[in-house]
Amino acid sequence: MRNETCPRCGNSETVQRIVNDRFRACDAAGRVFEVSLQAPIWSCPTCRMGWEGQDALAAKEHAYQAALTRRAVETRSS
Repeated sequence: MRNETCPRCGNSETVQRIVNDRFRACDAAGRVFEVSLQAPIWSCPTCRMGWEGQDALAAKEHAYQAALTRRAVETRSS
């Protein structure tokens, strides 16, 4: 696992943890739905800043695409 440098104070001793997250999204028809996932976030023990890195953005995109696929399958089978 790689380590992130804190964007606020420059500390390289940062900590990654997994949190439950959710966000609203919409499908191609404009229907809004909620996506739930576990996402990695980073925090800095020196300045107490927390942030999402590229891993969290990739996890959100993956969860969104998986939710769209599930919705498409559910729509076809209804």
